[in-house]
Amino acid sequence: MKLHPVTAILYSIMLMILILYFNNPIYILSLLGLLVLTLVILGQRKNMIKGIRYSLYTALLIIIINPIISQYGFTRLIRIRLPIIGVLQITLESILFGMTMGIKILVIGLVFVLYSSVVDNDDSFSFFSVYAHKLTLIFSMTLNIVHRLRIEITRVKNVMKLRGVNFNQRNIFKKVKSYYPVLKVIMISSLEGSLDRAEALYSKGYGIGKRSCYSKVGINIRDYLLNFLTLTTLIIFSIGVTMEMGKYKFYPMVDTFKIKDIIFFAIINIPILLNILIIWGTKKWKPLK
Repeated sequence: MKLHPVTAILYSIMLMILILYFNNPIYILSLLGLLVLTLVILGQRKNMIKGIRYSLYTALLIIIINPIISQYGFTRLIRIRLPIIGVLQITLESILFGMTMGIKILVIGLVFVLYSSVVDNDDSFSFFSVYAHKLTLIFSMTLNIVHRLRIEITRVKNVMKLRGVNFNQRNIFKKVKSYYPVLKVIMISSLEGSLDRAEALYSKGYGIGKRSCYSKVGINIRDYLLNFLTLTTLIIFSIGVTMEMGKYKFYPMVDTFKIKDIIFFAIINIPILLNILIIWGTKKWKPLK
């Protein structure tokens, strides 16, 4: 299932706002569950596991480092004296805060996985090239250059290996010396490639007049429904912020879970659940396609 780029961007921004603003562990875990459910419905289990794997290292670092660095909190669990560092105090509040921030990192990573799963790359470039053609061109050329450089480096290294160059030197100076011819060839190839791209843009008349558009990305009723639910979620969020709903503090002592906040989180999750229902219904009902 592919969405309109604007629909996917609005939905992702809405999720990022909720994730970054709220610190309540219950709500962060609920967002994690909703994103996992959405990706499973979309058939993106492999990409979801890969995204969790990449984010998990950063999350574990936050969980481990935060209790060591942040020694605030009333509930003291461990207090030891180290030779150079001094007194090391680990509190329950710092552990819970680090765990919550680690889960936030996982959720943010899944938001990017969700965006890449519901948007076609060609549709994104086609849509944004109409309104920001220079920025889109730079981004597209950057991705292309990185990919071409990777292929070029592999090709040059294989040729140099056939000529007897050893790239696995233990001596740092010898290793730099062995890589110097590769960098030289890559630099010359990059300059030649930039000239070729400039000639291609000039031959197509880039920048002379208004940019032509041969295909337009369409928006359908499903996108309108999702955008309406996204805006509804943002309105509920704005009302809750003005009423100071959903606030949660870890320091100096962990807050208790309030019934009114849980009710608010349940209400704000209703439009997100409806979004998931529409995404699921797209695979079942032809009118939503």
